[in-house]
Amino acid sequence: MTDVSKAMELLELGEKWLEPFDVTDPFSNLQLEGYLSLKPDYRYGALALLKVGGKEAPQRILATPKLHYPFDRNGAFHFPSVKQIDIYEKIDGTNILVYQFKDAQDNSHVTYKLRLHPVLRNGKWGNFLDMWNEMLKRYPRIPELPVLNGCSLSFELFGSRNAHLMLYDTPLDGALL
Repeated sequence: MTDVSKAMELLELGEKWLEPFDVTDPFSNLQLEGYLSLKPDYRYGALALLKVGGKEAPQRILATPKLHYPFDRNGAFHFPSVKQIDIYEKIDGTNILVYQFKDAQDNSHVTYKLRLHPVLRNGKWGNFLDMWNEMLKRYPRIPELPVLNGCSLSFELFGSRNAHLMLYDTPLDGALL
């Protein structure tokens, strides 16, 4: 079975939705190889991680799906029938997923990813790795959360130093979603 076939099976997707990756995780320094899902559904940003440190370690890692807004391209709102609505503050920033992966020896490692990249990095859109490292210094227990909870967790990295559509007085912070 080819690598792309394994990824298609793990994510239950056709090849056209898969983007290959081969990156070094900046937190474990392990090489990660596999495929990232571009399908705009619950698998958006999900990983079919096939190799860790060059050794077979196939696993599926679901990510933070993009939420769909209740309006169309013309700005017309379309709400489904509901009995109750809960309203939460929308924090506008960069989604950071903290997740665990296993190596070929079944050892667990914690790392972080951007929505459409398998690990954190600095790039033309922002120094996300550097900013997140600041959050890890401020909130040193974050790496324990996926281990304690047995699941991945989504954060929003936001503030005036990570400019998006909202203007924040806060220079930089992270919020658990």
